[in-house]
Amino acid sequence: MQLRFGQETPHVMNVGAEGIGTISRYVWYPELHPHITCLLGPGKRNVLENQPADHLHHHGICFSHGVVNDHLDFYLYRDKRNLGQINLVDTVQTEAIDNIGILTHKSEWIAPDGNALIKDHRSYRWELLNDGELYLDTSICLNPVNQQVTFHPTNESGMPLVRPADWLVANHGGILTDSEGRRGEKEMFGQPARWIDETAETNGILIGLSILDHPSNPTPAHWFARDYGPLSPNYNYFTGPIELKAGDQLDLRYRIFVHTGPGEPSRINGEYEKFAQS
Repeated sequence: MQLRFGQETPHVMNVGAEGIGTISRYVWYPELHPHITCLLGPGKRNVLENQPADHLHHHGICFSHGVVNDHLDFYLYRDKRNLGQINLVDTVQTEAIDNIGILTHKSEWIAPDGNALIKDHRSYRWELLNDGELYLDTSICLNPVNQQVTFHPTNESGMPLVRPADWLVANHGGILTDSEGRRGEKEMFGQPARWIDETAETNGILIGLSILDHPSNPTPAHWFARDYGPLSPNYNYFTGPIELKAGDQLDLRYRIFVHTGPGEPSRINGEYEKFAQS
């Protein structure tokens, strides 16, 4: 099934599929860090929540961090004194071939004094599968500009953050599990796992969202998993600070798998192994 990109506005890129319409949107407004607002799963149901009223800083899928160096905040929008911005550099590059679409761009993490602290290069790869199932592969490469950068442990982080739709979350009847057989926030919060999955019934069908950790990542994911919504490998909240010297590089890769049917461990394990070999 043919995927295509279309520029909706100067700051919004549409990802469309033949016969379906929009399946995803990528947004980079100057006042907000770049993020995905929509991810259409089977049954043409959006599996993401974007800026819910109680957590306006939660975007559908985004990379950001709340405590960098001397408490610089690239995550929230509340403390203007310490607030940094993640700005897109140059232009968004897109390529679509058959059922695969790839979007890439560079960003700069700008401190309140106007200087760039970090540069990153990020990539998103959508692959539409049968019955509306899809992969979204996310990757980011982070490089300090000219000084040491420390990502301090904080729950106010998303590397990346994924905010599932309200109809999908455990508090509204969804089933939240991980690769180790745990279930729900009480068992899963802060625990290492190769993947996590959240599945719920909607309009008579089961739809699930899995997040898969790639084994090439420097530290195994310890999951920030909340029954009310946000999910994240939250790269260092549970494992300690990340220090990058000038010239260092941090690479992170994850796959989001939107599927039909229950989050059967045997199936998600198979998807993990497939991703691990990519």
